[in-house]
Amino acid sequence: MNSLLRTGLAAIAFDIYWTLVVLFRERGILLWLGLALVVYFMLPPGTRRHALVIALVGCGLDTFHVLAGRIAFQGGEPVPLWMVALWLMFSCVWAVVARSRAVPPWLLVLLAATGGPLAYLLGAYLGAMNFHESVWQALAWLSTGWACLALLSCGLLHRSRV
Repeated sequence: MNSLLRTGLAAIAFDIYWTLVVLFRERGILLWLGLALVVYFMLPPGTRRHALVIALVGCGLDTFHVLAGRIAFQGGEPVPLWMVALWLMFSCVWAVVARSRAVPPWLLVLLAATGGPLAYLLGAYLGAMNFHESVWQALAWLSTGWACLALLSCGLLHRSRV
């Protein structure tokens, strides 16, 4: 299977996972964490390290936005466990896609800067979180964070190849 097709299938699988996690949140937490951990441990060790850094930075970004008063997750935790599971699964898919070179780095950054904030907007619409600032202001902050995360990720990936 070529890398572009594999990338597309990984994106579709993640979108299905994302939808289920956001819709059912705590009601399926063991399943969400279990699936994310299985995928994580299926990665090669180098990719696993890359994915863990992405997941930790992503959870840190969410915590930053919550503490800054931009967003709030239902339940009041800075980063609920279902969101940690989402970050871990996302980071696994992202690391594999970025390492495949099927998508150029500039496009990965663009996709992250637009797709990440749109996922939060949809999550708010589905009742998983709220925006505490104007939606556009929060989306601008989220977009900046996602672009920085993508740049960090591409930088780490480039460094690990050299």
